Amino acid sequence: MTKNTLNTSGLSVLRPRARLLRTFGDELISSETVAVIELVKNAYDADATIVWIRFHSPLEIGKGMIEVVDNGHGMNLDTIKTTWMEPATLLRKRNRFSEKLGRRVLGEKGIGRFASSRLAEKLEVVTRRADMRDEVRVLLDWSLFDDEEKYLDEIKVEWEQRPPREICAGGIIETAAREGGRASLAEFTHGTVLRMVGLKTIWGTEQFETLRRGLSRLVSPSFDTDKDSSKDFEILLKLPEEYRDQDSAEAIRPPEIIKKPHYVIKGQIAADGKYTLNVRLKGEQAGKDKTGVFTIDGKAPVCGGFGIEVRVWNRDRESLSELGGDWNLAQIREYLDSQSGMSVYRDGFRVLPYGEPHNDWLRLDLRRIQNPTMRLSNNMIIGSVSLSSQNNPQLRDQSNREGIIEGAAFDNLKSLIIQVLALLETERHKQRPRKKRVAERGLFLEFDLASVREYVKKAHPEDVALLNAVAEKEKDLQSRVSEAEEVMARYRRLATLGNLIDVVLHDGRTPLSKIINTAALALVSTYNPAGDLLTFAGEMRGHFGTVNNQSDVLATLFRRIEPFGGRRRGRPARTSMETVVQHAFQVLEREIEQTGAQVELPNTYTEVTVDEAEIQEVIVNLLQNSLYWLKQVPKDKRIVTVQIHRLQEGELEIIFSDSGPGVPEENRDLIFDPYFSTKPNGVGLGLTIAGEIVSDYYDGTLELMKDGPQLGATFRILLRRRV
Repeated sequence: MTKNTLNTSGLSVLRPRARLLRTFGDELISSETVAVIELVKNAYDADATIVWIRFHSPLEIGKGMIEVVDNGHGMNLDTIKTTWMEPATLLRKRNRFSEKLGRRVLGEKGIGRFASSRLAEKLEVVTRRADMRDEVRVLLDWSLFDDEEKYLDEIKVEWEQRPPREICAGGIIETAAREGGRASLAEFTHGTVLRMVGLKTIWGTEQFETLRRGLSRLVSPSFDTDKDSSKDFEILLKLPEEYRDQDSAEAIRPPEIIKKPHYVIKGQIAADGKYTLNVRLKGEQAGKDKTGVFTIDGKAPVCGGFGIEVRVWNRDRESLSELGGDWNLAQIREYLDSQSGMSVYRDGFRVLPYGEPHNDWLRLDLRRIQNPTMRLSNNMIIGSVSLSSQNNPQLRDQSNREGIIEGAAFDNLKSLIIQVLALLETERHKQRPRKKRVAERGLFLEFDLASVREYVKKAHPEDVALLNAVAEKEKDLQSRVSEAEEVMARYRRLATLGNLIDVVLHDGRTPLSKIINTAALALVSTYNPAGDLLTFAGEMRGHFGTVNNQSDVLATLFRRIEPFGGRRRGRPARTSMETVVQHAFQVLEREIEQTGAQVELPNTYTEVTVDEAEIQEVIVNLLQNSLYWLKQVPKDKRIVTVQIHRLQEGELEIIFSDSGPGVPEENRDLIFDPYFSTKPNGVGLGLTIAGEIVSDYYDGTLELMKDGPQLGATFRILLRRRV
C-alpha cells in the first residue's frame, strides 16, 4: 500500500502588499479637508499650542506644496523608526494622554499620519525634540507604494540625522511664527514640519472656504466672550498671495455673529439622564435654569454624560437685522447656512461629519415640517455636543474617521439632544404672540349671520327681498359649515389613525403571519397526507382552527380601528359611555401593556347618543399623552383613571387622570394651543383636535384641572349635547 504524502500542514504569515498603505490615506480619509484636519490633530496630540498650515503655489496637480508646522514636542529617531513608521501603532492605545500637557489624545488607530498621501505624492518630515542636539529628516515617496509587485517590507524609507536647519532659531519654525505674528515665541527648539510636495488635487477659493470652515469648527467652540480658547491651541492659515488679502497668516476663529444668537440653551446631561441646563431667550440678559431627568422609553440612557450648547437664530429679515455689525442679511444667512447644525466634539476636537453643511443627522428639518410653528430647523442652529473617550466609551469612531458607530448608545445620544432642543423650543414658543385658543370657542361657532339678519330687520324692515336674501345666504352658510365639519371630522379621524399606524402594523402582522404559516402547513399536508383519513382530518381541523382564531384577532383589530376611518359616519347611536371609553383603551392595549400602566375604568352604565369615533378620538389622544409621560415615573406608580358622572339631564362629565409628572404651571395655558408640544417629537395637535371635537360637536369643554384622582395631569371633558 502506497503511503499518502498529499496531506501536509504548516504555518504561514500574512504579508501585505505595499499598496495597502496607500489605501489608508486614499480610501480611509474621505477628503482633502479631512486629511489636513487629521494632521492638525496629530499636532494637538504632540502638545503643540500653535500649528501653521502654509500653501505654496502653483496649486495644481503634480505641483505646489503644503506645509504643516507645529511647535509640539517633536520626535527622536527611535520614535520615527518604530512608532511613526509602524502602521496601526498601539502607542495611543497605551498612552491615552499627551506627555506634557496631559491632553486626551485624539488619534488611537495609528493611521492619521498617512493622511498626507491623500494630499501629495511626496512627504518630507523634519522633527526635533527639545532635548535633542540634532533634528531628524525623513523622506517618503508615496508613489513607491503603488507598485503592485512589491510588498510593504520591500519599500525603503530614507532618513537622516543632521544639525538643526529648520527646527531652530532662523529656521522655518521661526519663519512661520513671524508670519503668524508670533515672533516673541520663547523657543524654537522643538516641533515638527510636514512638507507635502506634488499636490494630488487642485486647490482654489471654494476648497479654501471648505478648509476654513472645517478648521474653524475643529476645536470645540468657546462662546464665552471673556475667554480665549485659542490660547490653548491655535490654528494659523497662510495662503498664496492670490488667495489672501493680508501678509501675515490668518488666525482661524469664528466671526462675531456667533456671539449674537437669539436663543441659547447650554449645560450638562449626566450619565443617569439628570440634566442641568440654562435657557436664555431673546431680549434676556440672564437665562433660566432647568433641572430634571431625561429618560429613553422610561429607562436611563446608555451613551454616558455629555455637555451641550445650542445657539439659535430666527431667520426672518427683522430678527437678523437686529444683529447689526458689518455683515448684511445675505452674508449673515450665508454664514448660518455654512455653519449651521449640531457638531460633535470628542475630548475637545471635532468628530466629522456631524454639523457639516446639509448633514442633518438629527433630522431636524423633518421635525420642523411636521410642526413648523414650534420646531427648529437645522439651518437655525449652531450647536456643539462635547463627549469624552472616558465618559462615553460606547460612542466609538468608525474606522474611516467619518462618524460614530451606529448602535443603542448613539441612538440614545440623538434622543437626548432632541429632548434638549424640545426644552428650548417650549420656552421659545412661550415668547411668541398667541391667538385665542380654538378649544375655548369652537372652530365654527362664529360662522353665522345672526347679527347681520338683526341689523337688516331694523334698518330695512320693508325690504323683503333683502331679508329673504340674507335668510337664504344664512341657510347656505350653515349648509357649508356642516359640510366643512364633516370634512374636518374625516381628516381628524385620519390624523388619529395615522398616529395609530404602528398599532395596526404590529397587532396585524402577528396574526397574519400565523395565518400564512398555517396555510402553508395545511397545503403541504394535502400533498403528503400522513396516516389514515381520520388522522389527516384531525390535522386539518387543527390548521383551520388556528386560521379561524387568528382571523378573529384581525377582525377585532379592524373593529377597534374602524371608527377612525375617513368614511362618512352614520347617525349617532345609543350606547354607554363606559363602553366607548373601554373600546378606546383597547385600541392602545399593547402600548398600555408595554408601559406597565394600571388602568382603572368605571364599571357603571351611562347611556348616551354619541358618535363613538368622536369620543374615542378624544380618549385616544389623552391616553397617548398619558402613556408617554407615565414613562417618566417608576413603573409601579403608573396609573390611568377614568371616571364618568352624569351631572344633570343633558350634561355629562368624564374625568381622565394619570399619575405622571403632570403639566408644569408655566405650560398650563399653552397645552391647547395648536402645535404646542413638550414631547421632543410631538406635533402638538392632539389636544387641539380633542378640544375642537368636544366644543364643536358636543357644545362642551375640555379643560385641565388643578386636582384629580391621580397626582399627574387631570382633564375634565364636559359634554352638553347628545348626552
